[in-house]
Amino acid sequence: MNRIFSFLLCISLLPLLLSCGKAQAASDAKQGEQTDFLASLTFLGDSTTAHMAARAAVTPAQIWAAKNRYLNLDHRITYATIVAPDTGAEETIATVAARIKPRYLVITLGIDYGVYYYRNDLSKFRFYYEKLLDAISAASPETVLVLQSVFPVTAASTAITNEMIDRANGEIRAIAAARGLVYVDANAVLKNEDGYLADRFCNSEDGLHLTAKAYEQILENLKRYETAIKESV
Repeated sequence: MNRIFSFLLCISLLPLLLSCGKAQAASDAKQGEQTDFLASLTFLGDSTTAHMAARAAVTPAQIWAAKNRYLNLDHRITYATIVAPDTGAEETIATVAARIKPRYLVITLGIDYGVYYYRNDLSKFRFYYEKLLDAISAASPETVLVLQSVFPVTAASTAITNEMIDRANGEIRAIAAARGLVYVDANAVLKNEDGYLADRFCNSEDGLHLTAKAYEQILENLKRYETAIKESV
């Protein structure tokens, strides 16, 4: 009799157990997806992106940078080469994008050339920036582009100022808005109370390059945009 009762009880509870199991599986999957968000990002950019390979909690495959670490935002941008993480060969950005097809591509570009040289003609800055976006989207339409701000500089920086950077970032923000892309503002977490890159985040005398601690803040800041980035697909 007890066996019959136990069997009937199990049968009656089976739908509830299955439902709980599905809910737990969904919860685990969602948690795993959140944990893997940063790992799903690929980073393209100039020297500040190249340095992530040694100073940030990312894998080498996540970094798209030139062999000499510099990626100038100018008329050569669509045929400038980066080191392809899968082959080690130097190839154009569009060529790499067409083959790898990254899920999310975070672009941080402008400090090596564009911010200073186009300080009096931001239309050129915007033209070459959008030229690159067009090339990547044509090569890999399913890749979600994420436009991250050019990072701030310290008070020690003489040639490049935060005023120049802020104006360039205004163009990047406008490009993102016009194209329905996410603009990531990293400057708020890197600047000190005086509006400069905080000294603890600077790794060079020229006031431009970043420490490992700065990259921690940049990655933490990107996590705040996770929902917006995923919804932009």
